[in-house]
Amino acid sequence: MKAQVTEKPPEVASPKVDAGAPAPVQSAAERNFNPVRESFRDVTRMALVKSTVRVFLRIYRLQGLKEALRVFPIVWVIIKAVHGFARYHMEEFERTSKEGADIEAAVLTSEKYEEYRLLGAWLLKRLHALGPTFIKIGQTLSTRADLLPLPAMLELAKLQEEVGAFPTSIARDIIIRELGAPPEQLYAHFDAEPIAAASLSQAYRATLKDGRSVVVKVQRPDLAQRLACDVQVLGAVADEVMNYPSLCRHTDWPAVNEEFARTTFEEIDYIREGRNADRFRHNFRNFPNIYIPRIVWRLTGRRVLTIEFVPGTRVTDVEALERQGFNRADLTKVGANFYLKQLLEDGFFHADPHPGNMRVMPDGRIGIFDFGMVGRLSNELKQHLVNSFIHVIQKDYQALVDDFVGMGFLDEDVDRESLALELTPIINSRFSEGLNRVQFRKVLFDFSDVCYRYPFRLPTEFTYVMRALLTLEGVALVINPDFNFVDAAMPFAQRIAMRDSGMISQVVLKEVFTEGKFNPGAAIKLIRTAARLRTLV
Repeated sequence: MKAQVTEKPPEVASPKVDAGAPAPVQSAAERNFNPVRESFRDVTRMALVKSTVRVFLRIYRLQGLKEALRVFPIVWVIIKAVHGFARYHMEEFERTSKEGADIEAAVLTSEKYEEYRLLGAWLLKRLHALGPTFIKIGQTLSTRADLLPLPAMLELAKLQEEVGAFPTSIARDIIIRELGAPPEQLYAHFDAEPIAAASLSQAYRATLKDGRSVVVKVQRPDLAQRLACDVQVLGAVADEVMNYPSLCRHTDWPAVNEEFARTTFEEIDYIREGRNADRFRHNFRNFPNIYIPRIVWRLTGRRVLTIEFVPGTRVTDVEALERQGFNRADLTKVGANFYLKQLLEDGFFHADPHPGNMRVMPDGRIGIFDFGMVGRLSNELKQHLVNSFIHVIQKDYQALVDDFVGMGFLDEDVDRESLALELTPIINSRFSEGLNRVQFRKVLFDFSDVCYRYPFRLPTEFTYVMRALLTLEGVALVINPDFNFVDAAMPFAQRIAMRDSGMISQVVLKEVFTEGKFNPGAAIKLIRTAARLRTLV
């Protein structure tokens, strides 16, 4: 993917310094710079009107007048939501930049809380009216504390539970078409009413003829056609956004839409989901604290999935967990290890870890289900992730920039030395209280200034990695406010690094041998890093 901006970052004025000393970089507050505000500098009302008309005409040619008329409410929802939440981030950036306050220490005033609650309620209503594609997007936003203020998240969280069900008679017809017989012949018992309705499907409790309790997931009618139309509209919007240089500086929006379309259409293929579940069961067969339910293959088709029922408490129902005596810190640590194994060891990860997909079972195990949306990481990208972890511990930010280049966040010709100098005070400040105090949202917020001025972008391979990590952190903080992903995952990360001889040997060779020659200084650094890792676990 090509970067949208290739120029070197602008030079900033700095006070006189001693000869030979690196020039200090002025803070965003000193330069009166707000990256959120700058991201919208190319956006005007007239430009938005023209873009909306172009999207309308494009969809009219592709889908006809009826579908083209949906363009206006879709675009209006996007514009109003982005404008409202961008204002929140602008205010947060200015407050923390000028006051030096921590983003997590902020408390919304009652007026601001109500303002963002009303915006979230408005968005909830509009997304619900637009249908399954947009309900799915809203469900994702409801777990993204890095994007939305809390009151808006709480409103959108209602989409996890308050999606309207379709008639059971339609579900029955779909089961007959997919499995060849009505549910009363296939199951010993099949509930007449669904236990849950989601954006793309609804679920029924049933009992197999061998007595096992199962859940039958039935896809919404005409879903593939609806998704295809909506994805085409979103693709047209994404193409228009690329005409605004400040909005696409770091993101290839058409590629993001293509990735969304790919994963969503994979998600509605229940045979693929069943295979994903089987692969997760295999990968976690030796993890006693994780339970992956079995697929009943003889009662599964493209649009109907039968899976073992997972009893238990919703993972974010803190009061119920407390009543049952569960240790919430232990639960979040199990979840962190579950996810770190997926990313660094398996390269095959659950891309939609929202609370509705996780249960704490009566025996303490965490039950995970709904494997329609998964992501994959190559061995090369897994190695870069391990390298970046090691370089942060080493405080080797020049090498960390090399990792960013290797992962596709930056182009090869980026000014690596200047970027490393700018990253040094940011990372040192955030990590000064120890790795076990770091949160992803805080780090991303700190990086926003530098990311704007350098040609950073998020490769499509990492779109769902970042989304999943931020979602998981948000869920974990609800369960345990003291949770820290790095602190919980450190022991598992160390075990992976030490056990995977192939991966660690490549890291050692890269670090200890420079241009084929032994580098004793790098070797000493690596030994010290190993010692520091051991003291952290």
